[in-house]
Amino acid sequence: MLDDRALSVSQLNEYARRLMAGDPILLSLRVRGEISGFKRHTPSGHLYFSIKDSSAKVDCCMFRQNAVRLNFEPRDGMMVILSGSAGLYTQAGKFQVYVQAMEREGQGELFRRFLELKDRLLAEGLFDASRKKPLPLLPRRVGIVTSASGAALRDIVRVANRRYPGMPLLLCAAQVQGTGAAATIVRAIQLLDAVPDVDVILVGRGGGALEDLWAFNEESVARAIAACATPVVSGVGHETDTSIADFVADVRAATPSQAAEYAIPEKKALLDRLKHDLARMDWAQQNRLQRLRARVDRAAGSKAMRDAANLGSIRRQQLGQLRVRLDAGFKRQTDRALREVVLLHSRLKGGMERTVSGNRLRVERAQAALASLDPTGVLRRGYAVVSTESGIVDNAEALSPGQNVEIRLRGGRAGAQIQKVWRDSDGGEKNQIV
Repeated sequence: MLDDRALSVSQLNEYARRLMAGDPILLSLRVRGEISGFKRHTPSGHLYFSIKDSSAKVDCCMFRQNAVRLNFEPRDGMMVILSGSAGLYTQAGKFQVYVQAMEREGQGELFRRFLELKDRLLAEGLFDASRKKPLPLLPRRVGIVTSASGAALRDIVRVANRRYPGMPLLLCAAQVQGTGAAATIVRAIQLLDAVPDVDVILVGRGGGALEDLWAFNEESVARAIAACATPVVSGVGHETDTSIADFVADVRAATPSQAAEYAIPEKKALLDRLKHDLARMDWAQQNRLQRLRARVDRAAGSKAMRDAANLGSIRRQQLGQLRVRLDAGFKRQTDRALREVVLLHSRLKGGMERTVSGNRLRVERAQAALASLDPTGVLRRGYAVVSTESGIVDNAEALSPGQNVEIRLRGGRAGAQIQKVWRDSDGGEKNQIV
């Protein structure tokens, strides 16, 4: 039998709703906290978000008729004071705050840290456009840094298969939320940056509250992206979400799917562009050849070319005439030089003969003079030469009695001793030397 005391889920939720609706504190309350996961529902204009402190969080809803009275735009990280009531949304069994008014109190701690890091990295120049690297036209391989089980990976793979079937993808899985997530993201970026054929890296995850996306606001992740030699495309959260990684990345995409759109080209579009460029190149080449051929034809038939041809013929004739003249001039110069050589040879020969004859005569005279001075000639005429140990005696005064001398005669020599010496006097008398 069915237990008549058992409540249905609807009865339970309705009972809880009535209890809360009768509580005076829940009917009119003010709550202070930090906005998280803010979303504006476009068709209805209702606002959906959470409000949290350091240890708890509660869902909130602000209907359009109350939201239009706001004088500021709510966003994640903003500290606000809400006025309204709390109750149970029976269809989902969810406790939430129905906000009637909202006052801006200040920035939440996470949002304050976000702005502080953003300003510091901006001052360092990490967001400068000059640091941004261009994306490759056709990457050899696309690296992906995201959760292996998240919807972001499925969206990236779907877009890659649609745009460029067969595009190589390399996943380096990382923790994208919670304690230690930033360290795994940094390591994944560094590993993919070291792979030679990875030409672009996609970094991101799906949407969430500010605290869910906080790993992509960590300084270590920002510096890893800035130091990456490979171009990085960030795709963190949904369209309205913004992270520090978005500012540092070379290209910022609103979602992981859009990041894949940016990094992976459409294969058909590339092929169409290639065909178009090849057709343009072929047309340009043919057109240039036709223009060059026309210029050559015009130049060949121009007066300048005819004049050039005539001038060439004239120059050839002049060259021939000049060659004949040069040959004749060279022959005349050669004949003249030959005659001069013959004449010079004749002159040199006559001069040499006269010189030789004169030298011969002088030699003969010298020989005669030498012959007249030859002692042997005197000896042949009957004279003798007397010499001592001191040499030839040319004066009787050099001799003395008893002195040994040598007498050279025709045909030989003889030794002798001086017995007496006579000296011729001036008067012709001979005086004996004793």
